[in-house]
Amino acid sequence: MKAGVAREMRRVAQRELLYDGINSLANRMLLDSCKALHHPTGTLFIFSRDGGMHSGGWWKNPDYERCWHLSMSFVEPLTGERGPKDVKLTEQWLEVFYGDDQRYIWAEPPYSPDGKQLGVWHYRVFCDPSWAPIIPRGEVYTKDFTERGWLSFSDLRNAHHQALAQLESLAGEQ
Repeated sequence: MKAGVAREMRRVAQRELLYDGINSLANRMLLDSCKALHHPTGTLFIFSRDGGMHSGGWWKNPDYERCWHLSMSFVEPLTGERGPKDVKLTEQWLEVFYGDDQRYIWAEPPYSPDGKQLGVWHYRVFCDPSWAPIIPRGEVYTKDFTERGWLSFSDLRNAHHQALAQLESLAGEQ
């Protein structure tokens, strides 16, 4: 069932225009068409193809011109109230959306006030002009040019495993 959600969202993202990060009615409509809620797990998604991120001034490095962008947050399925990040479920979704391309993921924690309130994490795979995954030079993949709090996939995996170990340790103490 999860694979079907990811397949459909990827199909929609491929069909739609590129999201360029400009605050416009067209972009808000585009993102609305790229949203989904997986009711059984309470997972909210936006999955888009982003383009123009370098030429539009978002990043200095031209390797960041385009990416597959998954935004994910969680709600309590029965009440709809915002829930905390589910580490195990996040890893499952990343596997379903990105498969073998997970090694290219760049993760961004909640940044904006709204994003922090909603607990929205962003997972990007940067791509070349033919939409093949790449590891960009500089900025994101070296800490020298990285925004504070951004994580590579390996950093993200390590953080997830540390959090799971802490939860298991707490559960064992009870």
